[in-house]
Formats: sequence, structure tokens, C-alpha cells
Amino acid sequence: MKKVKNKFLYRTNTSKFVIARRAFFPTKQSPHRARDCFGRVRPRNDGCTVERNKIFSFMIGFAFVMLLLSGCNAQNAKGTTPVPPIAQSTNISSAIQLVPTSAQIETVPPTLQPAPSATPHLASGHLWRFGVALVRKTLTAYDSYGIASMRFGWYVDFKVNAEALTPYGMEYVPTVRVKQSKLAPDGTKTNCCVSCGYVEPYEYTVSPSVSQIKTTAAQHPGMTWLIGNEMDNRDTASSSSACWRQDEMLPELYAQAYHDLYDAIKGADSTAQVAIGGMVEFTDLRRQYLDRVWAEYSRLYGQTMPVDIWNTHLYVLQEATGSFGAGIPAGFSETSGAQYSILDNKDFTKAWAQIVSLRAWMKDHGLQNKPLIISEYGVNMPVWVECPAYPDITSCPFNPERVRDGFMVPSFDAFLNQTDVNIGYPADGYRLVQRWNWWSVDFDDGNCDGGVFLEYFGGSLFNSGLGPASPPTDCSFPDQGITLLGTYWKQYVQNLP
Repeated sequence: MKKVKNKFLYRTNTSKFVIARRAFFPTKQSPHRARDCFGRVRPRNDGCTVERNKIFSFMIGFAFVMLLLSGCNAQNAKGTTPVPPIAQSTNISSAIQLVPTSAQIETVPPTLQPAPSATPHLASGHLWRFGVALVRKTLTAYDSYGIASMRFGWYVDFKVNAEALTPYGMEYVPTVRVKQSKLAPDGTKTNCCVSCGYVEPYEYTVSPSVSQIKTTAAQHPGMTWLIGNEMDNRDTASSSSACWRQDEMLPELYAQAYHDLYDAIKGADSTAQVAIGGMVEFTDLRRQYLDRVWAEYSRLYGQTMPVDIWNTHLYVLQEATGSFGAGIPAGFSETSGAQYSILDNKDFTKAWAQIVSLRAWMKDHGLQNKPLIISEYGVNMPVWVECPAYPDITSCPFNPERVRDGFMVPSFDAFLNQTDVNIGYPADGYRLVQRWNWWSVDFDDGNCDGGVFLEYFGGSLFNSGLGPASPPTDCSFPDQGITLLGTYWKQYVQNLP
């Protein structure tokens, strides 16, 4: 097997496989204005609208993305107060089947609300619910390719940027990065190490500094904050022995970090909305991680954990040690968990089952009256996975049409229209999900292998035109422009009011 620098890919003569992976400054608000689904005031005129080196670990790609994102620049931040869109039927038919759970939760048929009598959204107006992850280029780099007509309502860039750009009426949602400190072999502290133990007593780092977080919160009141990014995700090593990371923390320490940062943000801006960080997915092991966070917060502070907005990432990935997928969450000794196949990655019925399970967990903990967002989701696998005929993608299981029909459109239909009076959010017509954020705008980095360009991730709505970020670069790659999947996104949102 040929090694590919800084990526964990595996390819035989019959198949290819990659494991990789892989927001808002409101105007001043006056108390007499109407409120959105989160109880925040909104403008009068806005109606609610709706590896080689073996297939080792999906977390490798997670951390690589964060290394890339750390170099992103931003510009001036301005914005508008977000407004939730009304769910409407669309001309694209791809109904999601309800997934029964062990509790046999009754699900009510979709409840479609009438369009508001206020000024309607034009086809180019932003949609409050629909979000996207910014990666390789700025949003405005795609102006000439019709990015405004994608109608993105919000975005994340996996950091805190006090001067983030907010074009097209979009909202910027910052992510505070946290990380448990580890003890390197030479006795020094490190934030990334696969085999190192944690520093004792346990401690964590935060980025940016708490003082910077407070300043940003005070300067931009009413912002939504995400505390951490995949805290359940363990550090992993690349084929070149580089350490790639997300925000690995034991659940008990994350409870402390959340408490500290929640208090810091609320102290600087009492109107801020604070969301828990998104885990990779919501499986039984990840539920146990969340249980431990919840219990530790109560034990330490004598009260329930104050979360304004609940949040998760939504991927369909197996949990196993030494194989592809999401890995085993930090603080757990199991070697396997959820058993998903590669093709399950584009099966939205399995993703929807996770949402039902998370909403049931929220109901059991007295949290049904809280909104739920998905700050990152999509189909990770690039088009060439399990496709011997590549670059002919006609029959590829992860080609744009199959991702559209098996995951993207069913997710939009379910998020907009599926309701459940038993577990859904009452303030939003009992919908289970209030907002969602697609991975990604344009993470189309990849590798030249034998003169053929292989992307590391699937799901890009635009091609950046940048090609491979690292050598070799001796292959052709797509020019900058909208992808076929991006075109399908545009077609869907153009049918919404």
C-alpha cells in the first residue's frame, strides 16, 4: 500500500477509501419586536421562514481540518437578527421514513404552517435555518457563482472571529476551542498527543483567551456561542507521525470548562445564547459521554447544566478502535460501539434515528423546551469511495445524485417538516431540529494519486479551485465554481419562500 502524506487512505486494485472529515452579530434589539424560535427578538419585516496506513481513524481528518481553519482570515462583522423560516412543502420529493426507537415514540405527521402575511422572502433571501461550514475561501469568493442564491442563513468557521464577515444577511456563530492538557514523554505539557496521559490534576486550555472572549461578547451582544468542537474526539496520529486533534476532553473536565466559559460569556453579555459543543454523532457511547457531563455538572455546582441551545454533529460513522469511523469517545475503554457500514454514511434514516434518540434524551432530562441545532453534518465520504470505476462516477455510491437522494434532500424535508408532540420543540411547532449546518462550503482538498485527483471529503457545495494543499500536485482538479451537489442545494432552497 502506497502512503499518502498526512492522510490515512487505503486503496486496493478494486476499491478506494478515505477516512477524513472532515455563527452572527445582531443589530441592537428593542423589546417590542417579535421573537424567533429561540425567544430572541427579530425585525418586524422578517417573517419566520423556514490512508493509506490502513483505515485508521476518522478523527485524523477532523483534526486536519482544524489545522487548516486556524489560518483563515476574516473581515468586518455586521449582521441582522436571525429569523426562523416557516416549513413549506417543496417540489423535490424525497420523503423521510420515520425511524422507530426502542421507546416507540409516536411521531405526528408533518405540520405545515401558512406563510406569514408580512413581506415574504424573495428567492435570494437568506434562510435562517440553513447553515454551512466555511473552510478554504471566504464566502464572497463565490459571488460570481451565485452563492447568494444558496440562501445560507448562518455559518461557522470553528473559531472565534471578532471581525467575521457576515454577507447576504448571514449570521456568524463562533466556536470557543477547548482542549485537555496532556503530559508529553519529556515532561512538558502538550495539547496533542495520541499515547500521552492527561496532566494531573486535570486542566484545559481555551482559545482564544477568556479576556478576548469577553471582549467579543460585549462588543456583539446576543450572539450564539458554541463551547467546544467534538470534545469526545480523541487525538490521532498521521502516517507522518503528526498529531491531529479536535477538542479532546474527559466528560468530567468538559463540564468544568463549560461552566467557566458559560459564566464568562454571560457575564460579558447577558443576552448571549450559549450552546453545548457538538459531539461527532449521537450513539449509545456518545450518550454515555453526555450523561457523564450532565452528572458532573450537577455534582460540582449543585444545579442542572444551563444550556440555552442544545447542539450536536450528525454523521453516520462506526465506532471502533483501529478502524475507520468516529473512534471511541475520550474517557471510555470500549473497543467498539455503533456498528455502521461505509454505505450507511449516506443513509439519512440512520442519521434521523440519532436525532430522535437525542430529542428523547432531552425530554427525559426536562429539556424538551430547548432548541436543538446541528452545527455540522453531511456525508463525509468522497465520490470515489467504493467506486472501482472512478473517475467514471456514474455508478459510484457517493455520487452527487445519490448523496442528494439518500441524505441531503431527506434531511431538509425531515428538519423542516417532521414534528413530534412528545419530544419536539413546542415553540417551533414541535419540530425536532431548529437549525442545521452543512459540511461544507468548499473543503475540496485532496491528493494526486497516479495523476488522478482524490478528494479527502465529500459534501462540498463549491469547488475552491485551489487543488491539493500539499504535494504532489501533478494532476488536474476542478476549477472554481459551484458543484453539482451545490446546484441541487440551490434547486431545493429556491422552492422555499
